[in-house]
Amino acid sequence: MKKRKSKAQKRQYKLKQMDIASQAHSTTLTGKEHASSESDKTRKKSQEASEAGTFDTEKMRQMSVESNYCTNDIQQNIGDSQSSFESSEEDANAITPRMEYLMHPFDSAMSRKEIRKMAIQKMKQLGYAVMITKPGKFAKKYAFSAPYHLFFTRVENSEETYNQKFSITFSEILDRSLGEIVNSLHLTFMVDDTWLYLQYLLAGQRTDMTILCKHRIHNEKLNENVTIINVNQRDQFSSHHTNITILQYRNGLRVIVSTASLHSIDWVNRTQGLWISPHLPYLPESANPNDGESKTNFKKDLELYLSKYEQPTLTSWIRAVRMADFSDINVFLVASVPGIYKAVEADLWGYRKLAHVLSRYATLPSNAQWPIVAQSSGIGCFGSNFENWLKDITWCMSEGTSKGSKNQPQFRIIYPSIENYKQSFDYQDFITPLSYRAENHSKQQWLKLYLYQWKAKRTGRDRAMPNIKSYTRISPDLKRIPWFVLTSANLSKAAWGSIKQYKGYNIGNYEAGVIFIPKFITGTTTFPIGEEEDTGVPVFPIPYDLPLSQYNSGDSPFVNEFVNSTH
Repeated sequence: MKKRKSKAQKRQYKLKQMDIASQAHSTTLTGKEHASSESDKTRKKSQEASEAGTFDTEKMRQMSVESNYCTNDIQQNIGDSQSSFESSEEDANAITPRMEYLMHPFDSAMSRKEIRKMAIQKMKQLGYAVMITKPGKFAKKYAFSAPYHLFFTRVENSEETYNQKFSITFSEILDRSLGEIVNSLHLTFMVDDTWLYLQYLLAGQRTDMTILCKHRIHNEKLNENVTIINVNQRDQFSSHHTNITILQYRNGLRVIVSTASLHSIDWVNRTQGLWISPHLPYLPESANPNDGESKTNFKKDLELYLSKYEQPTLTSWIRAVRMADFSDINVFLVASVPGIYKAVEADLWGYRKLAHVLSRYATLPSNAQWPIVAQSSGIGCFGSNFENWLKDITWCMSEGTSKGSKNQPQFRIIYPSIENYKQSFDYQDFITPLSYRAENHSKQQWLKLYLYQWKAKRTGRDRAMPNIKSYTRISPDLKRIPWFVLTSANLSKAAWGSIKQYKGYNIGNYEAGVIFIPKFITGTTTFPIGEEEDTGVPVFPIPYDLPLSQYNSGDSPFVNEFVNSTH
């Protein structure tokens, strides 16, 4: 017990040190930008770096930090942090689950039970939180989640979330009641492959894995059945934020679109969202590649998105998607891919894709004053006023089938205040999924007029900081929504796109999300979000409390520098 506690303490110390280092890195670059006499173009790139998530403290603190721009004293802090990280990593390597565990037989309930015990023991030794659920039961929970199949991660420190029908742990996604997994593809921002292996063992699944990511937390030797590929990015300001998993069974596929990366901390005490597709059976060999499409063109969009990576490793996965029946999927895929797009191609990605879908299928009363609610864990740099960029995305999110006059709706942003963070579970360890630079906020004080607190007492997630990102419109009586987006995309130009004069529609990040449109799911024009209506349409689960709570005069949004200042 004492040894286990010591390793957990070392892990927490490592996380805190990496937080300090990443904040130091951010501060140094900010200082350098102030001192620079370069052109406006250089300063603009600095803003884009923030939007791309370059200084996301929770994410940066888990990887080694190397910078040629740091001053000597800051570089020393980073070096000390790196040393601590490597030392902790050596400890982890000493007890890393060996690949022979993956070679155990999984052909009986008894063997799976033994492997599950080993996995639990190993997770405790490594200091991971062990989130236990009864195996073999998730298929029933999944059926009860119809027609939305939208879940929120269970919060370890909030027992209220344990038995909710829409709460989920990672191992439940892999539950054998959904099928025996033979292969899996993970697209993610950051992966701890040791933790991921153990989740498969916990679920009694043996699998080949292909992982595309921006960051890998550890560097243990991989088993030959696991491939990890770092995603090449357009430039240093781009990011790979996408979180998509495709599970391959003997008789089909399943697609999961999530807001959580593949490491323990994102799945313990945070609010994350997941959409899980129905089982997608294989088409007969005589089928045409265009067969098995959904009414939302999800299959075609997913194929196109995967092809944009230009990775030979994904060829077999694109073929598997092409040969699966997606006809039961009832949501749209909305994704972002780095690049500059023009004409029709621009409507395939980012907020232009969202506008394209809403303009055809979202229905609101004529001239309805339904506010747009953006809920995000990161905020970019928008400019000196609302008109610079937020007006563009608001205009796109106000699209609908009504072609009459379109009023500019109210725009509201749910983003945690410093007080929200101080009451959170993350604050105890000085870690955070939130990202907003103090320098950016100082340039856009006007944004405070649009900011609302993170409140989620209704679902027991008030203290579980949101890494979930969601967008919707809400009726004035707080009873209905005409559409809902769950996505990895924070509220930033890099994530959603922006118009570059004379160049085109510019996107910096890889992102992925799903759009829920009532017409395709419930056959209605809106989803109920209050009490279930007489129509029998189930209530759509939104992640936050209503009515929204606007910032008070003394409230300030969480900024990255706050974590550093608390040390």
